[in-house]
Amino acid sequence: MKVKDVPQDDSFVQPDRDVNLCGRLFALDDDGKYQEVPSAGWSPRNEAVRFAWNSRKEEAGQVREKVLSGKYSPLAFHMARAMMTSGMMAGYTGFSRRNINKFCKPKHFASLDSEALSKLAGALNMSVEELISID
Repeated sequence: MKVKDVPQDDSFVQPDRDVNLCGRLFALDDDGKYQEVPSAGWSPRNEAVRFAWNSRKEEAGQVREKVLSGKYSPLAFHMARAMMTSGMMAGYTGFSRRNINKFCKPKHFASLDSEALSKLAGALNMSVEELISID
């Protein structure tokens, strides 16, 4: 594929305008050498990405309902929204996976001190106030 033929599907709707979802492809330039070229994609790949984002949004909505009913803590919702597993969160915060799973329960989440909340919020790139809320 030549550089000029790299697909650029402008109709791709990104879930978050602050995030630039671009793929990187290799294509031949005018000199016959391969170079890396950003690609906004093509319709089938973009539909797959859109489906995945919508699926994750639905899952996060289900977790949100469980938070509202008192079964999960806000941490569980924010992790679902950010597509983070307990293992990923443990890696970012230094807590064990077991503790992260405990913090997803309202009783344990309510007992966290400000330092622990700050670690969790930092891993999710949000403030403590945003972490304890699901709005």
